[in-house]
This record gives sequence, C-alpha cells and structure tokens, in this order.
Amino acid sequence: MGSVRAANTVGRHRRVDSFAVMEYNDKRELKRFNSVVWSMGATQSMRQYRNIEGDTVMHIGKTMKVAFAAAAAAAMVVPLAACGGGADSGKTKLTFLSWSNEQYMKPIIDKFEEKNPDITIDFNYSPPVGEYVQTLQTRIVGNQAPDLFFICTENKSNIIDNDNALDLTNEPAVKNLSEANKEYLTKDGKTYGISVSSWESGIVYNKDLLAKVGADSIPENWDDFLALLKKLKDAGITPYLEPVDDVPKIFQAFLGAKYDLAGDTEAEKAIFEGKSTFEKEWTPELEQWYRLWDEDLVTRDAVGIDGNAVKTQFLNGELATMTTGPWDFKDLKSSNLNFGIAPVPALDGGEVYGAGSPSPGLAIYSKISDKKLDAAKKFLNFYISEDSLQVQSDNGDAITATNFSSKVIPEYEDVYNNGLRKSKYYLSMNYWTKSPDVLQQEAKAQAQQVVQGAITPRQAAKNMDAKLASLS
Repeated sequence: MGSVRAANTVGRHRRVDSFAVMEYNDKRELKRFNSVVWSMGATQSMRQYRNIEGDTVMHIGKTMKVAFAAAAAAAMVVPLAACGGGADSGKTKLTFLSWSNEQYMKPIIDKFEEKNPDITIDFNYSPPVGEYVQTLQTRIVGNQAPDLFFICTENKSNIIDNDNALDLTNEPAVKNLSEANKEYLTKDGKTYGISVSSWESGIVYNKDLLAKVGADSIPENWDDFLALLKKLKDAGITPYLEPVDDVPKIFQAFLGAKYDLAGDTEAEKAIFEGKSTFEKEWTPELEQWYRLWDEDLVTRDAVGIDGNAVKTQFLNGELATMTTGPWDFKDLKSSNLNFGIAPVPALDGGEVYGAGSPSPGLAIYSKISDKKLDAAKKFLNFYISEDSLQVQSDNGDAITATNFSSKVIPEYEDVYNNGLRKSKYYLSMNYWTKSPDVLQQEAKAQAQQVVQGAITPRQAAKNMDAKLASLS
C-alpha cells in the first residue's frame, strides 16, 4: 500500500533547541506560528494511553517548552502528498490523521483501496491522547485539516462546537451504531463520528483464593460483595485493591446504573448546564464506594499504588480481586492463574452496570466537498463494514456495532454480552462539556483525599463544584 505513510509525530522526542534554528521567511509565516502556539496552549495534562495489550505510552507533559516545541514542528509540517503521475495519477486522494498506528490501520486501508481503486488514502499517525489532540487542532488552525480524523472524549466538544466535523446523521454507517456509541458523538440530535468499539472494566478475581472462603464468583449485590471482602480479609487474604489514579471506576458504574434506571440520558451534563451540582449527583454513590475504606476492607495506602503494582500483586497470587479492563487481558491470560471477570456489583435497588466508554469515532472534515466528500463517505461506511470490523476485532477491540460480534476471551463474555453489547457502561468524562482533562485531575485529587480520610465524599463533591466554578 504505497499511499500509506507514517508521518513524524509532531513534537515527540524533539529537542526544544530546534526552535532556535527555525527561520521564518516573512511575517505571514511567523504570524501563523504564533497562532499555532496560541491554539495549542501549554496546559495539556500528562496522560497515559494503554492499548489492548497493556503497553503504556507516555505523552506530552504540561510544560511550555514541550508545547512550544510541538508547535514549532507543527508550523513547518505540510501534508504528505503523493508525487505527481505514477499509479496514483487521476485518483481522489484523502488525507487521514489516525489515532491508531499504521500496523493497525494498514489492513483496513488496503482492503478499502482494493475495493475502491479510484481512491487513495494518504495516512498520517499521531499517538493518543494529548499529542493526537494537539496535532489535529494545530492542523485545523493552520488550514491543513485532514479529510478524515478521529474525535475522542478530550476534543469532541471543541471539534463539534467549532463546526469542524461533518453531520453524519443520515449516513448508512450510523444505522449500525450501538445506542451508547451513537450517543457518545451526538449533539442536538446530530451524529458527528462513527465509534464502532468500546471498553468496559470489571471485577477480576482469583478463583482459588475465593474458594478458600467458600465462594466461587463475585456477588451481583454490593453489600454481598463487601461481605465477601470481609471474609477474605479475615482469612488473611488481601481482598481488593484499586489504584486511586482516576475517577474511581466502581463509582462511575454506580452513577451509570442510576442514570440508566431513571431514563436520564443527560446524566452529568446537567451539572454543566447549571441544572444540578456535583454534590447532588455524586455524593450518594461516592459514599458507597468509600465503604471499601470506611469499613476497613482496603488499605488506605492504595493512594500510593499504581495500576501496574496492583496487577503485579494479582498476578503473583497475592490479591483476591481488582478492577481492570481489556488492557490487562494479555498478562492475565499468560499468567496461568485461575481467574474470572465479573461485572461491577449493583447497589440495592440498582442494576449491574460497568465503567467504560465508546472508542474514538471516525469523522469527516466539514469543509471538504465534491469528489473528496464522496470518497470520504465511502471510507466512513467501509470502516463499519464486516471486513473492517473483523480487522479491528482481530486487533483486540471489543466491537459493539450492531452488525458484528467480537470473539472475546471466555472470562470476559458475560461483561461483553450483557454490558458492552447492551450499552450498560458509563464514563463521567464523556458527559463533561467543559475542561474534562482539568476536572479529571481534580477528581483524582479529591478521591485520594477521601481515601486518606482527609475529607468526606460530600466535601469532595463540593470541591468539584468549586473547581468547575473557577473555570468559568
């Protein structure tokens, strides 16, 4: 596939010194660079992205030097174009800035180009999360927007609100989206991206350790689950751990169940519309999650333990249960542990739900037209075809499009079939319409203080309200 190319990722591993040697030929070029710097800013949080195999990639930190270096590089980047003449002569060319790397996307693009010999895809890749968002924004601001790109939680409000994504509501591809995936990239009744897969975390448990206290699975009720943890602790077994490095997943599952039972599709958006508060929406569920520490079932030292440390304890047979998702399945399957995966238990009067999110969605730049637009729509609809979805499933994605079913590991089948396939999962950030990265970091800090006993769950929720107010 000669038309697929891996571009340099903007700003990654690039020395800041490169800024000093860049030259600007005229004032217009310098002005363009300044606009790029301004659009990117220097507040992007340090993020990690874990792929389906558990590999971890570290991205841009929040220093002005990195942001300026990335902007300097981006200002000089031009789209990778095929040379005139040759095999691509006369073809419609689409530029594509991908969230997934060339190894992942190449088979999909190859199949598409085979079926559409009059179209060629000019492929560029930038790794998620922060670097991808910045690269896409830089290209849009610099009038070099790709014809095809991905929308994610971190950039969807900006992309949609600024009319950079085409309204796809009437495209055939939308008909095969699951309810949650469609809702994820829909605003005011219009759908702007095609999200075909999702992830959902669950309670992973060591069957042999549970058997020591007479249990063979995770209870579906939260009170019963806490009672099981107490039995495990009384037997000298570490019952449960979770890293307190994000909005707590069990807590988010509780929120999702509450909104689903109430038929409330607005969920936490109401907070940002001034109709509700974090204190009102969060407090009851956060108090339930905090029972893990309030009832002395989990060590408060969990604040200093990251996800890899928790996983290591589990893989060593030293931990009975933990919360995780598909990113750890490769390590779990290679460990030879006798393990199972269960949905998050339900609160009394609630329902079994999960913490999870749709994947980023493929979008079309709103400013293209004529042959480019027709070609882009063809690729969009191919992206959700069986040929494409099979490639994505083979790469480990849990497909949630209604026209396909993934083969997942046996331990995950219950969560996949009764959670993901039925859109029974929830992620708070997907409903935060303002500064989601900033609020995520604040939520992490508040959760850590709750675990340490420094503040109550209600106070943590009040602090989230104060943080949101400060962003106005």
